[in-house]
Amino acid sequence: MDLHRSHRTHEIVWSGVADDFVSEYSRRMLMSLPRRDQRKNGEMYISGLLSLTSRKSMRSIASMAGGSAAEQRLHHFISKSPWDWVPVRKALAADLDQALDPLVWVVKPMVVLKAGEHTVGVTESFVPELGRIVNSQRSYGVWMANDHYSAPVNSRLRLSGKWLADGERRRRAEIPDWAGADEAVPPAAAAVLELTREWGLRPRPVIAEAREEEAGAVVRHLSAAKVPFVLRIGGATRLIPWSALREGRTIRLMTAQHLAEGAGLGGRPVRWAGRAGQAGRSAFVTSTDVVLSPGSGSPTLRLVGAQRPGERRARELWLSNMNEVPSALVVHLGRLSERVDQDFAEIGTKVGAMDFEGRTFGGWHRHTTLSAVAHAIVTLSAVRDQAVELPSGDHLQIA
Repeated sequence: MDLHRSHRTHEIVWSGVADDFVSEYSRRMLMSLPRRDQRKNGEMYISGLLSLTSRKSMRSIASMAGGSAAEQRLHHFISKSPWDWVPVRKALAADLDQALDPLVWVVKPMVVLKAGEHTVGVTESFVPELGRIVNSQRSYGVWMANDHYSAPVNSRLRLSGKWLADGERRRRAEIPDWAGADEAVPPAAAAVLELTREWGLRPRPVIAEAREEEAGAVVRHLSAAKVPFVLRIGGATRLIPWSALREGRTIRLMTAQHLAEGAGLGGRPVRWAGRAGQAGRSAFVTSTDVVLSPGSGSPTLRLVGAQRPGERRARELWLSNMNEVPSALVVHLGRLSERVDQDFAEIGTKVGAMDFEGRTFGGWHRHTTLSAVAHAIVTLSAVRDQAVELPSGDHLQIA
C-alpha cells in the first residue's frame, strides 16, 4: 500500500511524449463525451497532467490555458459536469488489453493522507504502515500488467460507513444512491468484477493484497465469478489443511505461516532479479492445499510460500485458486505487483493520480479517469518507441 501526502509536488515533464500522440489518443479515449466543449476540456486536462511540473490542481492546469475563466470551466468539467467516466474507462481498458496483452490484473490499494474532513471519502482509520490512526482517503485501482509495463484502467473510492450513512455528507459530496449499495462485496473485488461482468473483458489472473481485507470475502466473490486469483495474505490468516478433510482427521484452523513452514520445499529454487543496483534474490517455494472452511462449498486453494534459503519463515505467502499451474508461476504472477508499484511511483504519481482535492464523488472519478489516460499515453509511448529503454522490473527465473 502506498502512502502519500496530498501536498506533495512532482519534478518531471514528459518531454519524450509526442504532442500529436497526446492529442490523438486523448480524442480517441474521449469520444464518448457527448459535447465538443467537454472533449476539448478533457484534452486540455490530460495535456496539463502530462506537462506540469507542479501539483496537478485545476488552477495550475487552467493557468496554461487562460487563467480564472479556464479554471471555472475545468472546475465544472471535473466536479459538476454530468459526463460519464465509465465509457472512457471501458475504452481505455479495451485498448490497453490489446496493446499490453497483460499477464495479470493487479489490484493496487492507495492511501492519500489528507488534512480536514471535507474531501470526499476522507476518514480517520488505522494505517498499519504508520502504526497509527490518520486522516486519509482510500481507494483501489485495477492495473493491467505484464513483465515490462503496467497501467491503471479502473478505480474505486472506499467509502466508510460514516460516509454512506450520513445523508448530509452524501448530498454535499453528490454520492449517488448506487455507491455502497452492495457493501457485502469488498471494494477490491468489485473493481475487478466490473471489468468482467459489465465491460466484457476476458478475465486475467487477479493479483491483490488480502492482508487487511477479509480474505474469505474476496475469495468467495472472485471464485463465484470464475476469476483466477493470487492473493497476498498475512501469516496470521487462518486456514484448514486439505489433507485433514481428505483423511477424515480432526479439523482445526491453522495459521498460514505455520502451514507454509510445515509444507515441503518444492522443486528448484526460484530466483528473481532485483531492480537496478540490487543483487538478485532467490527463494524456495513451499506449497500445500487448503480450504477456508469445512463446508462442501469451500473451494480447494493452494497456499504458496516463498522462503529464503537458510530461513525457517516464509517471506511471502500467497493464496490461489490456480491449482493446475506450477507454484513457481504463482509466485511470478504475484510479484508482478512490484511492477505496478514501480510504475505508480515513476508515472502515476507524476500524472496526478493522488492530486485530486475536490469534494465530489464524481469529481474524484473523473480526475482519476483522466489521470489514467495520461498514464496510458506515457506507457504506450514507451511501447511504441523501441529506442526507449525498458524499465528494469523484477523478473522471475527458475535457477
